[in-house]
Amino acid sequence: MQRSPEEIRKELSTHISRMIGQCRESSWLCLERSLEMDWGGGGEMEEKFSDLDRLFSCLLEELSRDGSRPQLARVARKSEFLEDRFEELDSVLRNRPRRKRAALPWEKFFRMGAGGEKASATSERDRLKKHCRTLGVPETASFEEIRRKVRSLLKENHPDMRAGDRSGEGRMRDILESYGFLKKYYGIMPENRNREE
Repeated sequence: MQRSPEEIRKELSTHISRMIGQCRESSWLCLERSLEMDWGGGGEMEEKFSDLDRLFSCLLEELSRDGSRPQLARVARKSEFLEDRFEELDSVLRNRPRRKRAALPWEKFFRMGAGGEKASATSERDRLKKHCRTLGVPETASFEEIRRKVRSLLKENHPDMRAGDRSGEGRMRDILESYGFLKKYYGIMPENRNREE
């Protein structure tokens, strides 16, 4: 069953609206706890949940402005990132271990909606260009150069190197995805790769 961009947009919109509701519920719980128990961290956490609520609302606005496949994919990735932040805060608020978030299969929806493998397939050459561009390496780079660059980029974007700032996690995922593709690419054709000109 193929899914149209409109169906994916509706599904994504419903999911984000549900997350907005959860953020508001957790925000109110913070306020209640701080009033009832004189809980010191309630105001700060309430503010963080309010920020997440605002960011999820911005994602809904993005969906209403542009429903193209690339935009839907960007919104889905941003939503996943915000959901991770929500889960971190909510586990602290409710004093429970962090739950593993059930990932929605957005990528599967995008592939299916594109008309199957034939419609969504891009040439290996195009994929190589895309992943090299993500890493900032030339297509002629050796695998060793690529590996050094990946290590450097991951170190640059890692929260431990950024004083706990987790805003580089999305970039890290892109880097690892590109590295995975290039590892397979070099595994298939380790030395003399045939390049179409």
